[in-house]
Amino acid sequence: MPVNVNINQITLEFMKTRFFQLFAIVMLAGLLMPGCQKEPHSVDSAGQADQMVYTPKATQLVADINSFKQKMTAMREHPHLKSGEVMSKEDARWNIETLFNVTYGFPDLSYSKTITDTALVYLPVDASGNARLEDVVAVYEEVLALVTNFYINSNFDEKGFLFMQLSSGDVANGKLEIRLEAVTGARLGTLDDTPVGYDDVFDINDNWKYGDGLGQCVQIDNDESDAAEEIEIVIRSMNVGWPEPPSAYRWITINPFDIELVGNEFKNENDENLMFYIEKPIDIDFTDDEICLIYTEMNFHYYGEQQVIYELVPQTFHQFIDIEHWAFLDCNLKGRHVSNYLIGTHVLQHFNDLDYAERILVPIGDIPDAIELYQQN
Repeated sequence: MPVNVNINQITLEFMKTRFFQLFAIVMLAGLLMPGCQKEPHSVDSAGQADQMVYTPKATQLVADINSFKQKMTAMREHPHLKSGEVMSKEDARWNIETLFNVTYGFPDLSYSKTITDTALVYLPVDASGNARLEDVVAVYEEVLALVTNFYINSNFDEKGFLFMQLSSGDVANGKLEIRLEAVTGARLGTLDDTPVGYDDVFDINDNWKYGDGLGQCVQIDNDESDAAEEIEIVIRSMNVGWPEPPSAYRWITINPFDIELVGNEFKNENDENLMFYIEKPIDIDFTDDEICLIYTEMNFHYYGEQQVIYELVPQTFHQFIDIEHWAFLDCNLKGRHVSNYLIGTHVLQHFNDLDYAERILVPIGDIPDAIELYQQN
């Protein structure tokens, strides 16, 4: 007996089955993916946000920052009150650097150029290497005055303060020498979209000599820039944006550090240096073609620098091992000619000084948004 088959009905049932199978797969993937995500996502519930992003490390960090801030406020309000509290010289350095950066730093913006100002400050310490709270606060005030002066005198129309780094030196005559580096930039703002792909950044007119302020390959004007500086400017201008924090949260950076590269550390699959680097016997001069980076080479080394900064350095250097979220802060590229008579070679190179920090998510209610240096009390 023939069977009447409703093709439309079968097709509908098949489509329903496939839909629910796909739906189940998508839902399962949604359940599994958060465990693999490196960056947090925004959530609606404040309780869920706390559970998702407010880690024990961040909780302790906020407590340490606010504890020092409260003690400093008390010292400011009662300058003649002696607390008797002491802290190690390393804790003192860390407290000053961290509170300053979370209060005044805007490292997540994009900048065309930056300048780095340096100074030395001295922290009194005892024979055990401990510093009195009163002296730590006094050094913070000195640092604030110095960096504010650097910032105000920086020759940028639209400026922003990126970060400050303090490095401990030797102790002499009961004082710890601390080297201060403060970075101010010409502000561009926040990029909405990160450039994707390998579109040309430099055009046919962007042909620059390797470095040393030698200008363009064909001298068009008296510009004393060079290939390294031009690549550096574009890297800052196209700084890869940070992930958007959940509502009522903000990113802060702690423990800035720098990585130095001479240019021959990383190569591509064709054995080409991603950073500009040419080495020759010292008795053989560099040619004009080697000294000049035409626009195609400028583009190649720009994207090479991008790969080095955002991919290869974090994968290679031990400083990143214990950091869950890192941030690229700044770069200083120097094109230079270096001769080594001991081994009989000389080099044209783009020396890299790259600045990074650990990035941590904290509630704005606990650590308010940063303020401009000129707005300080």
